[in-house]
Amino acid sequence: MATGLIRRKRFIVALVAAFALIPLASCESGIRRVPVSGTVTLDGQPLQGGVLMFNPDESMGNTARVGCSGPVKNGRYSLVTSGVTQIDTGTGAPLGWYKVTLLTDMPGTPPIKVDPKYLRPETTPLKVEIVEKPEPGRYDLQLTK
Repeated sequence: MATGLIRRKRFIVALVAAFALIPLASCESGIRRVPVSGTVTLDGQPLQGGVLMFNPDESMGNTARVGCSGPVKNGRYSLVTSGVTQIDTGTGAPLGWYKVTLLTDMPGTPPIKVDPKYLRPETTPLKVEIVEKPEPGRYDLQLTK
């Protein structure tokens, strides 16, 4: 009889532990991100600095609450996402449409001269759709002074 009572207690403890882990399992997935990288040119030459900001484009249905950015070095960049929670933060970016802007006045670096339209999400002509399997060059960007 004591063995049956012990088994029942173990079963109840295991059941409670399993239910306690369900919320943790659902949180671990976070926002799904895919790798995003490319080249950036300014008047045909590799851009040598600045930070690209990929701003979710709500007008195209992207309502993600994340910030995606990538520093530009020798004309190349790779995106990292900063999310509301730690699990949403990491390399890559969520799928969807983005307006791309450039931060040009980073502390400790020389300013970059570009057309001012690239500096604000409201005026940038650069729009990119992050997709599951991009063709080569899909995320390459060309800017002008």
